[in-house]
Amino acid sequence: MKLYTECHWDDWDRIVDIYPERCEELPDYINDDSTYKIIILEKGILQIKSNGDSCEVKAPALIMLSNKDRVSCRIMQKMKSEILFFKPSVIRDEFSQERIDSGEFEETFGQVIYQDYILIKFFKEFEKLSRRVIPLPVNGFRHLKELYTSAEVELKGQRDGFWPCRSRSYLMELLYYIVYSLVEVRSQVDDEKDAGMSQFSEIADYLNEHIEESITLETLTKEFMINRNKLNDLFMKQSSMTCMNYLLKLRIDLAKILLTKTELPIGEISARVGYPDSNYFAKVFKNNVGMTPTGYRKS
Repeated sequence: MKLYTECHWDDWDRIVDIYPERCEELPDYINDDSTYKIIILEKGILQIKSNGDSCEVKAPALIMLSNKDRVSCRIMQKMKSEILFFKPSVIRDEFSQERIDSGEFEETFGQVIYQDYILIKFFKEFEKLSRRVIPLPVNGFRHLKELYTSAEVELKGQRDGFWPCRSRSYLMELLYYIVYSLVEVRSQVDDEKDAGMSQFSEIADYLNEHIEESITLETLTKEFMINRNKLNDLFMKQSSMTCMNYLLKLRIDLAKILLTKTELPIGEISARVGYPDSNYFAKVFKNNVGMTPTGYRKS
């Protein structure tokens, strides 16, 4: 099975190591040893086993499998899912499976490469399958499916010459959301188990899910029925920054990823991170990073 996407265009020999598939049962090649898998379980209940670990998964849920996972599955209730197969090297050429297995990215590479490695680190870091199965809130499921569908449209439609960059960008945005909204924040909630952290997690999820939209303090106070002072106190306690500065950091960090890992036009990246006016985005980016988006991309 070819778990990659070939270019449909004449005279353009291009392969992108991402492959989308919608299915009603896990295919035999789910145990392919060259790809990682992101499974969005939309409907159904599964009993899955992998590497001696087992768990029941109820939709909507996210399942993350590495190339080393060997999964068997029993369908308890009719399922419907979306699967994204990908090779880590689609994020960076340096991310060969041999290097990832050796653990060398933990210590020997620079900060920029390590920040990219964080996007896939948890596939290896969480040995127990149950840690890589995450129940999804309705909004979280919707956001993941939107990103999956966007990647699928680019990979299958190939509407213009940016389809390889754009499909990779949706994969990275999907991983970014998983890491910084579903894995990192929810792990903190599990550790601290307090009401404030739970509320912070809910609002942080919202910021990630709506990162491309116009979000103001008024938006959040109405959505979560919380006053401005309490909202900022909550974010200062949990993240050491105000709510809007937290949102700004999310946007700048995602913009950095898209600038360095794709060739998408800066205007398109600007809109993807919540700034319809690319000139304003350039000003905000320079104020926070010390250089323009163009300069950052070149550097």
